[in-house]
Amino acid sequence: MKREEVVQQSESALAELVDLLKAGKSEKLIEYLTMLSRFHRYSFGNCMLIAAQNPEATLVAGFGHWKKLGRFVKKGERGIAILAPLIGKAKEKEESAKQDAADSDRRIFGFRVVHVFDVAQTEGEELPSCIEELSGDPGENLEHLESIVRAKSIDLVYEAIPGGAQGVSSGGRITVLPDLPAAEKFSVLAHELGHELLHRGDRREKTDKTIRETEAEAVAFVVSRSVGIDSRSRSSDYIQLWNGDEKTLMESLELIRSVASSIIGEMEQLRSQSLEAVAVA
Repeated sequence: MKREEVVQQSESALAELVDLLKAGKSEKLIEYLTMLSRFHRYSFGNCMLIAAQNPEATLVAGFGHWKKLGRFVKKGERGIAILAPLIGKAKEKEESAKQDAADSDRRIFGFRVVHVFDVAQTEGEELPSCIEELSGDPGENLEHLESIVRAKSIDLVYEAIPGGAQGVSSGGRITVLPDLPAAEKFSVLAHELGHELLHRGDRREKTDKTIRETEAEAVAFVVSRSVGIDSRSRSSDYIQLWNGDEKTLMESLELIRSVASSIIGEMEQLRSQSLEAVAVA
């Protein structure tokens, strides 16, 4: 598949999402957010491409990476086309006169098509346990999420909340009901952390309550889904992300991707540290 075809496919996937949201259907958006929970390291466009080409994908990697893991792509399997950045040093004529050539920034100067394969398209050795998809109760992930909140200098308090809310973000302080089940507590905390990271400062004035609540809930959905918690039953209708134009939708989805990816990445780092500590002990 050529680069132009891949770009067109990405644009078509977005256009389909826009049309479905205009028609009042949010299933495609839920599919995209689910895909994002699995592939948080991938860009907005590449998540769209993976969802469009293989909505059942759970774990993707390139041919060479699968080989390193002792697995091999099955004969006849067709790869999922995504775009990989081409990165290099800026040309001398493009650099500032004040900038040292030795310190010139590396930058993206284009994209090329690469192919990845889902684990279901491969066979071979069993995957290491640290790569397997998590499921069920959040377990130690709740403690990891709490650590992430506190590391960002956000006070975390478990206490009763007047008015019936399960959680509240107050700008530098998150309050959560203390007696919630672990899965619910995790999801509520992810929601309120989403507010803290998305809706403080100038951007708060540029959004209304509907957009803010839906973005925070979408972050909670993605982060919760990444540890095996399906919060769809308690999540707001994602159709609210639609606010009249494609630009607003894309802005929300990219911000959701960025914040959720950051949280998931930090949790993965804490999980790795925990596994290393157990191994040493």
